Amino acid sequence: MRNLKRVLSLALASVMLLGMMVIGAGAADKTAADLTDMDKVTNKEAVSVMVDLGIIEGKPDGSFAPTEGVDRATMAKLITYVLMGDVDAAIFEGTSTDLTDINTNWAEGYIKYCYANGIISGDGQGHFFPTQGVTVVQAAKMLLVALGYDAEASKYQNNSMWSVNIMKDAQVAGLLNGVEGSANDTLTRDGAAQMIFNTLNAKTVTPKFQYDMGVQYLSEYVVSSTTLGYQTYGMVKVTATVTGIENGKAVLSPATVGTNNLAISKTLTATPDMVGNVVSLYVKGTLDTNGKLAKAEKLISTSLVISSTNVLGTSTDGTKVTGYVANTTNDLTTNKSGNKKYIAELDEGATYFENGTKLDDVNAANAKIVAGTVVELIDANNNGKADLVKLTNKAVKTLTNNVKTKTEDDVLMVSVPGVTSDYVDAKTVSGYEGLVKNDVVLTVEIGGVTYIEKATSVEGVVTGIKNDTYKVDGVYYAKSGLVSNAMEGYTANDFKNTYTFYLDNGNNIVKAVKVTEETVTKTAVVLDYGKISGSGIGGTNVFQAQLLFEDGTVEIVEMSKFGGKTVVASGADQNEVNYDTVNVAGNEGVFVDYSVDKNGKYELTKVADTDDIKVTTIAAETAIKSNTAKFDGTHVANANTIFLVKKGTGSNVTYTAYKGIANVPAIAAGEGNLASGQVVSKNGVATYVYLDTAKVSGDVAAAKYAYILNKDAYEVVSDGNNGLDYVYSAIVDGVKTTLTVDKTEYVGTNGLVTYVTTDGVVSEAVKAVTPATGLESVSGGTLVLKNAFAGKTAYLYNDDTVFYTINAKTGSVETVNASDIETSATVQVAVVLAKGTTNDTASVVFVITPAV
Repeated sequence: MRNLKRVLSLALASVMLLGMMVIGAGAADKTAADLTDMDKVTNKEAVSVMVDLGIIEGKPDGSFAPTEGVDRATMAKLITYVLMGDVDAAIFEGTSTDLTDINTNWAEGYIKYCYANGIISGDGQGHFFPTQGVTVVQAAKMLLVALGYDAEASKYQNNSMWSVNIMKDAQVAGLLNGVEGSANDTLTRDGAAQMIFNTLNAKTVTPKFQYDMGVQYLSEYVVSSTTLGYQTYGMVKVTATVTGIENGKAVLSPATVGTNNLAISKTLTATPDMVGNVVSLYVKGTLDTNGKLAKAEKLISTSLVISSTNVLGTSTDGTKVTGYVANTTNDLTTNKSGNKKYIAELDEGATYFENGTKLDDVNAANAKIVAGTVVELIDANNNGKADLVKLTNKAVKTLTNNVKTKTEDDVLMVSVPGVTSDYVDAKTVSGYEGLVKNDVVLTVEIGGVTYIEKATSVEGVVTGIKNDTYKVDGVYYAKSGLVSNAMEGYTANDFKNTYTFYLDNGNNIVKAVKVTEETVTKTAVVLDYGKISGSGIGGTNVFQAQLLFEDGTVEIVEMSKFGGKTVVASGADQNEVNYDTVNVAGNEGVFVDYSVDKNGKYELTKVADTDDIKVTTIAAETAIKSNTAKFDGTHVANANTIFLVKKGTGSNVTYTAYKGIANVPAIAAGEGNLASGQVVSKNGVATYVYLDTAKVSGDVAAAKYAYILNKDAYEVVSDGNNGLDYVYSAIVDGVKTTLTVDKTEYVGTNGLVTYVTTDGVVSEAVKAVTPATGLESVSGGTLVLKNAFAGKTAYLYNDDTVFYTINAKTGSVETVNASDIETSATVQVAVVLAKGTTNDTASVVFVITPAV
């Protein structure tokens, strides 16, 4: 009966943690490959097994959403299921509690059940916060109980060290292997899958109690001989070696498992990297008395996972596996002095694979190994020698047109021009998505499937050639042996033009393509113009423009043309424009399109109205609102709008780029703020906005804590915008420093305060914090006050809690350990709670010795 409860607890726990539907212990209709975001899942084996067991299907949109969290309401339902089974929560809805935020929650009945049985508690003020995330430690407690651990006896509850006890036992039981996050972090769906997977592979336990003078105590946990996964689903892990691929399926050795010879070969999809490696899969079966697989009823897994592989080394430079001759030829497997290419010795009877096919002795001896061949030496039996040699020789192809797909008789077909001769079944091609005409790709056909990868590339000018290698950006690249004409597109000894060099997996050149010049036009704001007059014989004038670019940087550039005409000092003809005509107020603070010629000079053209583009201005003193579509009351912007903001006057000017209405700062209406603005709109939506303002409203920072040493002593300084700021001595974050304030009336008290800032300056009145008087004890992770602070006299602390001791008389401050603090009836104590805490854990503790 106890094991049955464990099975039910885990199955339901799995469901509630992941927020998904239980389908049953049989294979699910869907596989992990059906999840649309499986590439974003970290714990792929765990999620695959959950799907294969039929526990999860994914979200309604077909995704798994690995980074989403699990909330407290779901946790309450989980615990109820663990203790009560599949129960109608409505029977608990009449239970009386003092919680005020759960009556309309979907999990009301589960929450009330847990509350009535002391499993959960609120914050003491009537709140449970059902939508907040369940933490790693809370989930670990539930799964430990599912394995058979006794929560009370193991001190998972009613104990100040409950969190430590849970995390310690969960670590020992292996539940946290591969689970990211600390105890108080919200558990993600990815992490939940991994934690449940670990629980499935953990052995169940039974608590054993004894008595001492009539008092029961836990003496030990008796560990069973089987895992919870086996007890629940009959799940048994088996391993096999991938010896090849046929029609995309793995050829496995052994081909069958169990005393009844259940076939596992040629049933599961394989990828090229699996060939020659040991893989893991799961079957439903029974174990014999020695814990070995007896009868295998059916295959659970729908995918394979590579077990740990000991790759001794990899080579891509064309060095042979064998054939060392002293002082003439090096190889990868001869351990002799002077052999710089040596990786590891070759084991007797080593197996060779080339492009997924096992080679016989003759073909292995003559296998193709050239620059670009990927050679992997693998130690499969962990004896330190290479017993598996994997060779991969890829072909180099260039797409002659874009990839096309179509459906014929409900079968997806794909055409990859330059790779496939015509439309083929899409199942026989991997990696074609997103490829376009002229893409250079590396391909290899394994087991009837063509695997495609886009070749990496470098771009630059060749600056040197040595021993048939080509120096680009300081790096020498050799020619690949995978093709006979790798440098066909490169003009011999061309040290002037730019080329794109495509590379194989060993960074050897497989193709060279000359880069043709093209004019790229971008947009910027002209802030100012300048001219450097030429003097002396042959002197020429230099015309300049100060540009504000899309990334917020400002640069003075040399200008050659404006409005399509060459800029000259005077006497312009029809193809020229005088500098004085350019350098006028109407051409400053406006958007221009620019391009850079081959000499690095800029050609500027003012952005003007077209059929779909409109250029308009924003009136001075207009208010700018952040996160508002009509940011100035007239023009419409969105998340893609680029805002370029000039802030300040005189020498105190900064430039900043913001993308999107949610990020642009607000500017108050009125004199002294916005001086001017320009908007470039396309089809009615602003693409670029320029704002010239003396100041912005700024983003207000969250409240922080400081200790004001003397409210009547301050230094007056400039605020950089023709105004004044006031600098006070204060203790901030445990350091005696200064606090800059916008107005003196904002500081009306000495002592501990909270404050908020705008652009780093205190922008509203500080608020005094009244500490509690008297500290009774600081030990064992618990802080006990003589008088209440914020309505409580006890708080928890941990290794992350920071303690500051402040002497109000001397103004000194120290950061200390909890063990260094002495109890006192006169010291003052204030506590800052840790973010998201549900058990009054302190983030910061101030211990203040009064001045008198």
